Amino acid sequence: MDLIVLEAFSPSPGDDLPHLSGPASAIRQVVAAHFVRECPHVVEIGGHIRPITGFLTHRPLSVLSVDPKTAAFEAEELNGHPCRVRHIPRKFQDVAYDYESRSYGLVLLGYSLKPFGRSEPLGQLLFSLIDNARVVVIEYPPELERASSQVPAIVSRPTVKIHCSFEYVLSDEAISGSPFAKRLFYVLHPSE
Repeated sequence: MDLIVLEAFSPSPGDDLPHLSGPASAIRQVVAAHFVRECPHVVEIGGHIRPITGFLTHRPLSVLSVDPKTAAFEAEELNGHPCRVRHIPRKFQDVAYDYESRSYGLVLLGYSLKPFGRSEPLGQLLFSLIDNARVVVIEYPPELERASSQVPAIVSRPTVKIHCSFEYVLSDEAISGSPFAKRLFYVLHPSE
């Protein structure tokens, strides 16, 4: 089962975004997986075609990755252990989330959320997910205006505090010279 699951997480050549296809790009998922390792459930919004699932090393009870470009996938185990794994190819606003408060880590890698119909990305649904998470991991390129205009409203919420933040640069040929090489990373914890 492990080999089948891992193959499901591997993008086909040409399917990936050019600025996230180089060997250094996987560091995003590796670091995010570290910060959610104590969470019994992992919820990822924006996993694109490379969800965090294959990078998790702990034994979560469930993993949910939601992104319109994520391939639909379901499994009942991860890394040889029971785990409900779901990859749902939809906008996050079109999915129901039913998690106990503080039971999940919320992962937003390559943060770049767009409106969906009348639902704005920064709205009640996203703020509820953020406010009730045990850990929130946000990563984005500061040169992307959509992300840079939205992330401050997230990290400054009174319900969260910055556990740590750092800037890094992906230095490989696939991304060098791109405005997407420079990245910002935030880890948020509940303020209470």
